[in-house]
Amino acid sequence: MFTFPGQRPDEKVLMVIRKHPIVYIRIVMAFIVTAVIPLMIFLILWFRYYSFSGHLTVSISISLMACAFLLIGLLITAIAWLNEEFDLFILTDERLIDITQVSFLKRTVASTPLKQIQDTTSNVDGVLATLLNYGNIEVQTAAGDASKFEIDRVPDPAFIARKILNYARESRGEADNISNVSNA
Repeated sequence: MFTFPGQRPDEKVLMVIRKHPIVYIRIVMAFIVTAVIPLMIFLILWFRYYSFSGHLTVSISISLMACAFLLIGLLITAIAWLNEEFDLFILTDERLIDITQVSFLKRTVASTPLKQIQDTTSNVDGVLATLLNYGNIEVQTAAGDASKFEIDRVPDPAFIARKILNYARESRGEADNISNVSNA
């Protein structure tokens, strides 16, 4: 069972909405393209034209700089991964919580009662997003434009947006009109 800091005593988590795995594949690909491939090309060229035994101190220095370059690339990749991993929605039986990791050391947390949710919108944009069925969700509350909750690149955004709206309607005591219309 999923629990989180600030959870109320009788509050049950209905759904935890995280980003689509494609986000992490993009981060890994960016690391490979910007750090690993250039480093490999440089090291291959360096050791091909300058033998390790002939230029021992220079070769050791180049090797240490290459390791430092790779470690910096790994650090940047880890920070990017953490920034994406900690963006999530938590849907409970009482409220919707939006946790946004703004930067490495900055996070914003906003919540709204389910009764105040007015509308949800899902958006799938692009060929890859359509093929892999991921996109963005926007949740509009009764407070107007001041209270929009957005999470990007989530799997099956239409289904999740519908589920959030259905839970909001249940909390207000409204009938589920969407399923009644589709059955007619």
